[in-house]
Amino acid sequence: HLLFLIKRFLAFQGATLVLSTSPPIARHVVNAAFDRQQHGKQLAALHSLGNIVGETRTGDTMVLNSSAEENLRSLIYDKASKTSKLTPSGLLLSVLQQDAEIRIAGYRLITGLVARTWCLMEIISRPEIINILTDTYTETKKIGMEARHRCCEAIYRVFTSSSKLISDPAFAGMASKLQEAIRRGPYGARKHAEAQPVVMTADRF
Repeated sequence: HLLFLIKRFLAFQGATLVLSTSPPIARHVVNAAFDRQQHGKQLAALHSLGNIVGETRTGDTMVLNSSAEENLRSLIYDKASKTSKLTPSGLLLSVLQQDAEIRIAGYRLITGLVARTWCLMEIISRPEIINILTDTYTETKKIGMEARHRCCEAIYRVFTSSSKLISDPAFAGMASKLQEAIRRGPYGARKHAEAQPVVMTADRF
C-alpha cells in the first residue's frame, strides 16, 4: 500500500513538473499528440498525455496545482488555435476519428482530461464526440470497448457532479445517451448480437 502511495505521489509530481517548467516540457507532448503525420509518435504522445492529465490517478490527484493546470489548458487551446480544428473538442474529435489504437489512447486522454470543467464543456458541447463514445459498435476489440466505456463513465461522473449542468435542458439528450451507454456495459449490444446463432442458408436444407 505504501509503494502504491509513493508511486501515485511520484506520478502526480511528475505531471506537475512537466507542466511547470518554462517553457513547459509538456508542450512537445501536446504537439505530438495531435500530429496525425507520425502515427507511432502520436500514439506514444497521446498515452503520455493521458498519464499527465491523470487517467492513471484517482480522486483529487487527477487535477494538479493551479499553475500546472493553467499551463495544460493553455497548451491545448494554443495547439487547437494553430490547427484547422480551432478548439480542443475539434482536436479530440479528430483523434477519435482515427484508427483503433489512436482511439483507445484518445479515450484514455479524455477520461483524464474531463476532470477539468473546461474540457467537460468542450466534450458535452460536441455531439459528434458523444455519438462516437456512446456507439456500441465503434470498437471491435475488448480493450477498445472497455476504454470507451470507462470514458463514458468518467464524463458522466463529472457531469452529474454539477447541479447546474444536470438541470440544464440543453444537455438532457447527451446525458441520456451517456447513461444508456453506461447501462449497456462495455460490450453492450455486441454481447447480445454475438450470442445469437448464425444459421447459414445451406444449413437449413
